[in-house]
Amino acid sequence: MQSLITSIMALALLNSQLLVVYAARQPYDVRKIIDAFRHPHDDLTILCAHRGMRWNGTTENSRDSYFRATEAGLECIETDIHLSQDGYLPMIHDNGLGRTTDVGEQTRQPAYNPFTGKGYNPTAKGTNFKGFIENLHLRDEQGRVHIETVPVLPDMVRSIYESGANVMLQLDFKDQAAVEPAYWALKNLTNRAGVPANEWCIYKLQAKWWKNPAEFEALDWVQDAFASGVQIAYIPVYNPEDETLWDTLESLKEWAKTNYTISAEFEIYSTGAALQNLQDYIVHNATETDTFRTSGIFYAPGDFVNFITSKLTRFDTANYSIPADIRKANSAYTLKENIAPVLLDSTVGNKSLDGHDHRSDFAWIMKQGFQWVITDTADVWDAQLRAEGRRNISYMLAGKEVDGVSKGWYRRHTQSFIGP
Repeated sequence: MQSLITSIMALALLNSQLLVVYAARQPYDVRKIIDAFRHPHDDLTILCAHRGMRWNGTTENSRDSYFRATEAGLECIETDIHLSQDGYLPMIHDNGLGRTTDVGEQTRQPAYNPFTGKGYNPTAKGTNFKGFIENLHLRDEQGRVHIETVPVLPDMVRSIYESGANVMLQLDFKDQAAVEPAYWALKNLTNRAGVPANEWCIYKLQAKWWKNPAEFEALDWVQDAFASGVQIAYIPVYNPEDETLWDTLESLKEWAKTNYTISAEFEIYSTGAALQNLQDYIVHNATETDTFRTSGIFYAPGDFVNFITSKLTRFDTANYSIPADIRKANSAYTLKENIAPVLLDSTVGNKSLDGHDHRSDFAWIMKQGFQWVITDTADVWDAQLRAEGRRNISYMLAGKEVDGVSKGWYRRHTQSFIGP
């Protein structure tokens, strides 16, 4: 009898182990991710999924793409936010609604085509969310319409709560006027761990909007955050043209003295070009008293992907011929609103010393010393950086949790499948 009981217990244990579901989600602690944003580690490059894990038939800035990003084990998602005419916060990248929604079909207008720049493309800020944008279905990079509709920021945060993911959002505001409404919309929301949304949703704002801490801290919503004990996370974004407007280096040094600024983003187009002095300060001259010693950049691989669907359900490229090689002279093609696609290098101008947009070269980005990168191919770079010893995510994991990838398996929701 004892032998039978032992056998039954062993079988039960085996079955419980077999019922464990393994997935790619990592057991992150958002506060540790913030700390990793602040402090450089030679063996860690932070990756931010640009508009979620889009492409391959997944719509951008959608619940689906955000869920895919967390399931790919990524710690950060960079998103886009507009302010609609009636005060909502739709998550749309472009100024217009045409490329990423079925607005043309729903209004019986010519559908917008990103390969010709023609078609109906009303702006997000010029239309109402209620009764209009909220009913638009999202369209993927192939041109196919999906069942998911345009989300607003607070609903996306609630979706993250419901999924139980521990992930950072970088809020890339397309309208300055959207910043304060976002703070109030997130004020009473948290993730599943109970961390306020206004602490793990990074306010990534154009540096020219508020050029120094004094201007920023005078804002009503910032004052409310301070009074409420909310530890907001702020990242100023510097662009090449900013150098002509004010002393950007002095501005950076001022932000580095605040306890809420966790890093900075520099859009440097070539070595020695505009903003290089800011990156040099971070890499070589940042002091121990600075609250952050890191910087990030956008990796620009272009927007062309291979069509994987029928011509009947994809964008009609019309008179635009997609080249067999989607890179030309090491430059990538990008989609521009209301015109046909262009090479990134054709838009650089004097932002680069050699006329080339080096943000399309990941090796150049690493050589520049950036500690975090926004990329459309975050899963690809996660694998590559792991192979190079640059993805030690243990700095960002909760408690005594371990990196599932390094063990050859992933874990998620095991408590749902293992009995007491």
